[in-house]
Amino acid sequence: MLRFIVPLCVTPLLLGQAIFVPGAKLDAAYPKHGIVLDRGHFRLMAIGREQEGQAEIHAADSDVLYFVAGAATLVTGGELKHPKVTAPGETRGPSLEGGERRELKAGDVVTIPNGMSHRFVNIQGPCRYFLVKIRTRDAGKPSVLTALMKGGALASGDGYKVSASHRDKDGIAEWHARDTDIMYFVRGTATLVTGGTITERKTTGPEEVRGAMVEGGVRQAIQPGDAVVVPNTVSHQFVDVRGPLDYFVVKVRSIE
Repeated sequence: MLRFIVPLCVTPLLLGQAIFVPGAKLDAAYPKHGIVLDRGHFRLMAIGREQEGQAEIHAADSDVLYFVAGAATLVTGGELKHPKVTAPGETRGPSLEGGERRELKAGDVVTIPNGMSHRFVNIQGPCRYFLVKIRTRDAGKPSVLTALMKGGALASGDGYKVSASHRDKDGIAEWHARDTDIMYFVRGTATLVTGGTITERKTTGPEEVRGAMVEGGVRQAIQPGDAVVVPNTVSHQFVDVRGPLDYFVVKVRSIE
């Protein structure tokens, strides 16, 4: 059963058991720190910043973000000054002392392990980023900053993998037994088919099935700025690709 928290009129659409969030809905949510979807072990958020934020530490959640617009400096790993517990597992403070400073711009991907202090400063914006919060055991691992290159792995952690996908043509049909695909689209257009039945099925790896096409299912036009969540066990395929199609992907392993 899918569980949604939609406090800011961010209304996902169910598509053959997949979840589609139009770019217009994300645009409306960015200024309000909108929660798009809550599945318990992961959450999707649209975050907008026009001024420096507080310093933060998340005891249990790792942050994986795609920087959509603007520029900022990310400080990680410093000492949080005057810390205050603001919610279970959440600590805030006015500033960080020390730490590593990194310059962020549109197209950058960042992972911040749980337990690591961080703060956004030197905001040149408005800044917007698409955020995936994942319940992990990554404490002690370093943060990672990469650019959304033309396809390939970007980062990984406890129960998740981050990558960039690039398509010049229609894809094969796919089915993942345990991995949920969270996708944010950067450029190009396509149609995503979800649900339905995979034809000419072949097991291509542990808990993975591929095939020629998805027969039946629900078709949804995709454009830059849209986001889609395809839960594990939902068949899916990209067709009518016009682009190239580039998108940011976080694969989250099911805890069930």
